[in-house]
Amino acid sequence: MTMQSMTAFAAQAVETDLGRLTCEIKSVNQRFLDITIKCPDFLRAAEHNLRKSIEKTLARGKVLVFINFYPSDQVALTELKVNHALLAQLQSCVTDINQTLGTADSLQLPHFMRWPDVIIQEPADTSQLQTAAVSLIEQTIADLVDSRQREGAAMQSVLADKLAQLADITHNIRSYVPDINQQLADKMRIRLADLDIDAQPERFEQELALHLQKIDITEELDRLDAHVAEFERILTLQEPTGRRMDFLMQELNREANTIGSKSAAMTTSNASVDLKVVIEQMREQIQNIE
Repeated sequence: MTMQSMTAFAAQAVETDLGRLTCEIKSVNQRFLDITIKCPDFLRAAEHNLRKSIEKTLARGKVLVFINFYPSDQVALTELKVNHALLAQLQSCVTDINQTLGTADSLQLPHFMRWPDVIIQEPADTSQLQTAAVSLIEQTIADLVDSRQREGAAMQSVLADKLAQLADITHNIRSYVPDINQQLADKMRIRLADLDIDAQPERFEQELALHLQKIDITEELDRLDAHVAEFERILTLQEPTGRRMDFLMQELNREANTIGSKSAAMTTSNASVDLKVVIEQMREQIQNIE
């Protein structure tokens, strides 16, 4: 199983002896698998099997299935039959009434036809259509999966590029740290000189160490590298990974925010913004990944 997008569309049709069956399936992003099937009444008995065919193939997404049937001109899905037993009872009742009242009236054909249940409507055998519908939906699902996988492959390529950008930005931020620390030390020395304060070297080093500790982002950068490496591993998994990716997005965004809040220079502030821009671009892609 390769990476799949949850957004896709597929359509198939099949001709049977009774008429033409069409199937359209549309899927969009959804946290869980949500299946809605709209089909003719005579296919309700097969709906369970249709649903199972989808569940064994797809893991996530809102899936809308539309099945339509266009009967042939010579085919009827219902059969009309005469209820002979009821007809005989009606005739017997008429005879009984005539004997009782001494009349000779009779029911005419329109009277019989209007009587409830004289004409019985029975459904025709649609087992052939049910079998054809299950086969048709399996073919349509296969097309849908192909479409989802093609879109997923494109998204996988985009995410790989974005991960490379995150790695580059993280590397650049790491390279800024020594200069930023040196600039902070120089700035503190200049301020001390301007204030004309005679500070002990040991005390100065202690204060400098405290300031550097407050703005230290080494752990955040290390975690960013670890998250990027984990994301690269997830991209190779042969299983649905959308939820894992969504969780990693939260972790990446947390580290980017912390780097921004600890920033002591414009370079790291701008870099943290760049991180968040790339992360948001990835999040938009991941929302559609199964």
